[in-house]
Amino acid sequence: MDPLERYENYRAMVEYWLEERFEPVGDGIDGLRRAMAYTLEAGGKRVRPVLCLEFARICGADPEDALSVACAAELLHTYSLIHDDLPCMDNDDERRGKPANHVKFGESTAVLAGDCLQAEAFAAVCDAEIPAEDKFRCCRILSQAAGVGGICGGQYLDLGGDSPTADRLTATDEAKTAALLAAACAMGAAAAGADEDTVTAARDFGAALGMAFQCRDDLLDGDGFCALLGPERCQEMTEAYTRDAYRLLEAFGDTGFLRALTEKLAGREN
Repeated sequence: MDPLERYENYRAMVEYWLEERFEPVGDGIDGLRRAMAYTLEAGGKRVRPVLCLEFARICGADPEDALSVACAAELLHTYSLIHDDLPCMDNDDERRGKPANHVKFGESTAVLAGDCLQAEAFAAVCDAEIPAEDKFRCCRILSQAAGVGGICGGQYLDLGGDSPTADRLTATDEAKTAALLAAACAMGAAAAGADEDTVTAARDFGAALGMAFQCRDDLLDGDGFCALLGPERCQEMTEAYTRDAYRLLEAFGDTGFLRALTEKLAGREN
């Protein structure tokens, strides 16, 4: 199976799972479900669940068995997008060319939608058809990506002023962006029952890929490292993190798909 076909197969699995998760049921809370689904179904590359599914596969599991774990990463990511756009955070009115969640549904509902998506992420891990000890490991990995050392801590750093240093930007991006990509990879390995060294190797790859992904974003948007250090230095950083990601894949076999995906993400134009 070529990389594009595998990617689309994984993506179709994820889309089907997500579409089924928050169907209206007529119980008076469907407005909240619609707000959750609005951002969740607004498009996106589904990179995090795809990475999770592929690491489950190369670590010896059937990707179907890791599907709800993979989708947990996307639920957590979507919560972070909703909260990131809030007026008290980055104050963005649009997300992927559409009104941000708080613009569409109101700020209070947007906060609740994000809160619910975070809770549902952990419920999704608990629903996975994998051994209980592997569910525990996945929950632990996901909580670390969500908390003070991950998304929340990164968002706090991101609120820290208009004159960031390179060190602060790095710390912000490691927590806000790279941590969840790293967690998605680690959860795929953990869901497959891999040993801790393998889970750590998967996490390290995801962290390097996450930083390459963020540096490329900065280059495309003209902000972050690009604004602070210039486009040439930002491109050099993208390439350096990409080389790190390739090197870290040497711990695994059958990495053609992951290498192709790394190349695509590090060189994308949008």
